[in-house]
Amino acid sequence: MASSTMLSRTGCLGAVAGLPSLGSSKIKSLNTAFLGGSKLRAPASRQQERRSLVVNAKQDTPLPGTKREPEKKDDPLRIFEGSPVEKFYRPEEERRPEDGNTSTESLMKFDGPAPETINSRLAMLGITWAFVAEILTGQSVWEQVTEGRGLIWFLFVAPIIIAATLIPMYNRESPDSRENGPFNAQNERWNGRAAMIGLVALLVTENIYLKGPLLGFIHSSLNL
Repeated sequence: MASSTMLSRTGCLGAVAGLPSLGSSKIKSLNTAFLGGSKLRAPASRQQERRSLVVNAKQDTPLPGTKREPEKKDDPLRIFEGSPVEKFYRPEEERRPEDGNTSTESLMKFDGPAPETINSRLAMLGITWAFVAEILTGQSVWEQVTEGRGLIWFLFVAPIIIAATLIPMYNRESPDSRENGPFNAQNERWNGRAAMIGLVALLVTENIYLKGPLLGFIHSSLNL
């Protein structure tokens, strides 16, 4: 019994001692035989998960200095749906310059991006200059246009504002794509609407109620 145990141990030692003399192909075959052909490697699911994490990180991280794309929202419900006015309705992707038609006719339609943007910018500039001119000249807005140089200045400035508004739209750039702190599209839109209403109210007030400039008393007090 002891002799058989010694022989088995000697055989095992001889087999282990003989492994270095075997070639690499035989060692691989022994490894395949003992391990049942399985290879030690990470599961495929873990590798795919790591790759998906890397791809998602590359997609979600914006490059520095890139222009911010405007957020696209679903088209809001309109009060004219189901009415005869609905035939003038255009989907959101047709009205936006970055997705739809960038021709002048499409941009200048009533529901296009250009009319409100142009009118807002002209109104903000116009009401500011109207107040300054009233203080300097003592003339109302209507007098500035008919008697002063207000009409000449308007004909000079208006084409510049219109061109500066339309050229980015021709290049498929939305008015909502640029912002710098408080200077963004939403603030410009609300300020422009307030300026349009204020300019009309100023004309009505000066011509009907005051019969003169609103800020004429400042002109008189400064003796300009």
